[in-house]
Amino acid sequence: MLNFGILGVVVIVLYLLFGILRRVFRQFTSDLALVALNVSQTPLTLIVFAIGFKLALQTLFVTPTIYITWFQRGLTAFLVLVAAFWAVQLLTEVVTYAFREYAARSEAMWDDVLTPILQNVLPVIVYLVGGLLFLQAFGIDIQGLLVAIGGISFILGFALKDILANFFSGLVLLIDTPFRFGDVIELANGRRGVIKHIGLRLTELYLIDTHSQIYIPNAAFEGQNIINISRPTNHYYYTISIPIKADVAPALAISMMEKVVLAHPDTMGEIGKKLELVDEFYGCSIPGVKAQQKREAGRLRLLAEAEVNSILAEIEMGLAHLADLISQLERGGLDVEERRTVQAYYLELCQKIGLESKKSDRHDRRRRLLSEATGTVSESTLIGLIRRWYKYWLKDPDLFQEDQQMLKQEWEQKIDLLKIKVNKLFSAISNPGSPA
Repeated sequence: MLNFGILGVVVIVLYLLFGILRRVFRQFTSDLALVALNVSQTPLTLIVFAIGFKLALQTLFVTPTIYITWFQRGLTAFLVLVAAFWAVQLLTEVVTYAFREYAARSEAMWDDVLTPILQNVLPVIVYLVGGLLFLQAFGIDIQGLLVAIGGISFILGFALKDILANFFSGLVLLIDTPFRFGDVIELANGRRGVIKHIGLRLTELYLIDTHSQIYIPNAAFEGQNIINISRPTNHYYYTISIPIKADVAPALAISMMEKVVLAHPDTMGEIGKKLELVDEFYGCSIPGVKAQQKREAGRLRLLAEAEVNSILAEIEMGLAHLADLISQLERGGLDVEERRTVQAYYLELCQKIGLESKKSDRHDRRRRLLSEATGTVSESTLIGLIRRWYKYWLKDPDLFQEDQQMLKQEWEQKIDLLKIKVNKLFSAISNPGSPA
């Protein structure tokens, strides 16, 4: 009975220990340790209780009866089930949370692909192994089952070889990716597309020429050369052929084409010159009210783009000055006051971007994090001006409903990536010794 008393004390101590750890983990910046503790408390307590109970029975019954033997086997089977459940919880909750937390701090797309695997595929494998060990705990010979499972796995692997090839190719694309979301790539057949999503089996691209989506099996990328036009920089050109009559003066034709191209809001050029040409050369092919709507939307876009370019120039100059300031102050190492100076200057730049530092309360474990500013002031920031710019774009009467959804989604995703990068730099400035 002494052993059972010790077991009770161990369980109580373990319960108190979880309470202490929970208080400690609440002080951490990340909730990962707290999530791991929450999913581990019940399984770990049951495992400790079952192991202690089994050891106590072995001590109490030196020569166990058949009923005690079967009871001990039942405890072993119970341990297997609890361990399998614990492993599944760690995979589906803790590891998934870690991937999502990592994706929130970076531009990685791992969580989009690995999360379904962790939540749907691996639990089945864990429970299958746990089921086999459960049967083995009762003395059932599982060699026949293992042979049958091996044979079925071979048949399924052969039948699904193409799907598995695409699956593993998708993982390779994520680990050693030649492109990322938003990159423009050129395929072997000359088609150009924008990367929209890398999935488990397929990669989704938007084809520029045909305004359509294409889904390419991941394994197909291994057998062809891929030209990433967006790297090393995102500046690239696109060639189109324009037929003209033989009796047209080349200089006049070139001048006219330059004006038509320059008048389009989507092309690069001096905005002042583009505003002069937009009323005369933009939307000419569509007569009536629709043409006027296109020109008005185009003019608003160009005006908003000029504001975005202006604040971008200010932020660029500010970042260059920040780099010079850090270079001057870091000689001999930054002291506390110099670090505050750098942080204060960076926060001024963040206000122009549209982010502000909010001191969190003691229950918020994220401590200080740059979040988006609110109110009328936010409308004159970089993020606010970008939103105004793409909303003017949405006023184009020739846009499809799907285009309006895609444009908003794409630019909001770019704004989210901007927030991530600004927060990473803020973290590095606030805590120079910590990894970004």
